[in-house]
Amino acid sequence: MDVLKVLRKEESKLLTAQNKIAGRLAGLRGAINALSTNGHKPFDGHTPLHKVSKLRGKKLSAAHRAAIKRGIAKARAGKA
Repeated sequence: MDVLKVLRKEESKLLTAQNKIAGRLAGLRGAINALSTNGHKPFDGHTPLHKVSKLRGKKLSAAHRAAIKRGIAKARAGKA
């Protein structure tokens, strides 16, 4: 076989695999966007994944913060 033909065939196989993976990656990013609790800021593909689920830009009310603190104190009291 001609070496050039073999190389082109391999290139074609790798490009096909790359396209399949790119499609799956786009689907995953869409799912992350749909399910993220990131408020109004969508996942752009460049943000590290550990930052996607944080509530950036959202402030909790004082009552909500107090309720969270009470819940944590109650849970700690239950464990002790």
